[in-house]
Amino acid sequence: MAKTKKVTITLPAELLESMKAHTDNVSGYITELAERAERRRLLREELDRYQGEFGAFTDEEMAEARALLHGTEGEAERAA
Repeated sequence: MAKTKKVTITLPAELLESMKAHTDNVSGYITELAERAERRRLLREELDRYQGEFGAFTDEEMAEARALLHGTEGEAERAA
């Protein structure tokens, strides 16, 4: 089990009520959202580092990546 630390945060009441309508574990829900945001931040940093070293992604590379992410491999082949 991961080590945790209790913190206090302030949320708009409407947002908290919306979360409670979808989960009985608001803490877990917020943790999941924060972890996802942190993964995106780290990925963005890595992509920026890569492009700084090797140059911007080509249109073909972007089409292939989109196809892989969205499960549309056939589109990547047509774009090539």
